[in-house]
Amino acid sequence: MIIRRKRRSAPSVRQRRGATVVEFALVAPLLFLLIFGFIEFGRFVMVQQSLTNGAREGSRKASLATTSSELTADAAVRSYLQTVIPDSSDVNKVRVSITPASLAGISSGTPITVAVEVNSSSVSWLPGNFLGLVGDPVIGAQATQERE
Repeated sequence: MIIRRKRRSAPSVRQRRGATVVEFALVAPLLFLLIFGFIEFGRFVMVQQSLTNGAREGSRKASLATTSSELTADAAVRSYLQTVIPDSSDVNKVRVSITPASLAGISSGTPITVAVEVNSSSVSWLPGNFLGLVGDPVIGAQATQERE
């Protein structure tokens, strides 16, 4: 007498579909959090570099011997930042400080520093405090050049 065993077949795709949905439901939030975190961090780095370049533009303009008003340097900074921060003309969002406060009558060789600051919430693409940062961190840059 020959005894035959039943062969067990592999689970069908239909039976596996439920496990795939559960696995995706567990992994998807972490994946999206990671992707959005990378995008937001990249945005902050881009804004930081733009603030550095804007401060450099402002200090270059302020260091010229023909520049007698700090408003000219301030306008140069805000004009440069217009591509990255569309509302850069808003003094509450983008803060520009120039040292010394008055450029009129300063002598050649005097260092002029332009500092630019913006709150991270003003440049974030994501709503709220997505990255879990404490408070509202300030992104800033400064550049110093000597007067011509």
